Amino acid sequence: MNIRKPVDYNALYADSDKLMAAKLSQMERYREIGRLVSARNEKGAAVAASEYLQAAYPTATDFSPRNLRRMREFCRTYDSDPVLMEHAMQISWTLNVVFLETDLTMNERAWYIRAAEQDGWSKIELRNQIASSAHLEVPLDGKAPVCYTEQEETVQEYENSDDKDTLLRGFLPIHYMLIDGYTSEKRE
Repeated sequence: MNIRKPVDYNALYADSDKLMAAKLSQMERYREIGRLVSARNEKGAAVAASEYLQAAYPTATDFSPRNLRRMREFCRTYDSDPVLMEHAMQISWTLNVVFLETDLTMNERAWYIRAAEQDGWSKIELRNQIASSAHLEVPLDGKAPVCYTEQEETVQEYENSDDKDTLLRGFLPIHYMLIDGYTSEKRE
């Protein structure tokens, strides 16, 4: 049986009430609650805060002990990198939970956060992207490499020349583009 040592959490409870009364967005509230819990040395601070918040705000459904531990971990993870914290604040809590539960380096985490923010990924899509190591294959500007098929085959023409269908068939983009004096256009 787990017996708690007597600890005075009144300051934690009072600060939690202030946060709940403040007009903060969900992510701002979660970050600040995470900071409150993270500032406490006691092992049971997340559980104590959870029990208090659930009792004081019974209509709120997001204050389980597990979720408060995630809030604490969120702050511990991003407080040292304010720029990354701001990007993480722009995506949903659900996506942030995926990041907290996935073993990623900070550089990988930064790539996925920015990609999720930029492309509006869902939780499932984010998990699939992480599983496929998308950060190794897709540039962050969101433009995936183009894969050509026979139907999308292209022809390169030398500007002002009658030589057609010569060198780079199938390797140029479909859209008209000027590259080093060469023009490519979709083959008709």
